[in-house]
Amino acid sequence: MTGTLLWLAALAVLSLVAAVVLRRTASLAGGTHELDRFQSDVVAIHQGLTDTVGPLVAHLDDVRRGAADPAQTRPEVDGARASLRTLSERAHRLKPPAALADRSQQLAWEVDRAVRAADMAAHGISQMGRVRHDASTEAQVALKRGTLGLRHAREAVARIMMDTSRLTPADVRAMPPTRAAGLILTPPTDEDLLVGGEDAPTS
Repeated sequence: MTGTLLWLAALAVLSLVAAVVLRRTASLAGGTHELDRFQSDVVAIHQGLTDTVGPLVAHLDDVRRGAADPAQTRPEVDGARASLRTLSERAHRLKPPAALADRSQQLAWEVDRAVRAADMAAHGISQMGRVRHDASTEAQVALKRGTLGLRHAREAVARIMMDTSRLTPADVRAMPPTRAAGLILTPPTDEDLLVGGEDAPTS
């Protein structure tokens, strides 16, 4: 009788150990899948931003140099603004691992900066169309700041993408749950907010 009880106790312990191991394995597999999905989403947002901002900046540079008609450029600018807004919505819907929450927030903030910069550039385009010459200080400043903001946002998103793509599940597990190690968050400056911020003029 005593031997039977000992075997039953041993089986219970083994079952408990097996359950813990299975739970741990499932948790690790889930964490790996979550990281893979987040990395894939970040790459897609980076690619979308690059594909949108590159041609947009080229159009804006042509307008600034007087090589393109602002009125004819407006459809491309408006199309890019719509694409950037879609990317912004996607960035805000990301579901990162807990340790990468700050990184996800920084990515969304940079995409939002690109949206604001495109809005300011569009304002410059509209001003040029109204005054019908390139000497408008307001229009030139809006175009310059908008173009600069787009470039900065593109570069920042590229850095976040590269930094995130290098991470392994082990790296993420070693991070604190509320802070992404190695990423320095940059709060908005007065210059950033001026580049298409909430109070910036829009067309």
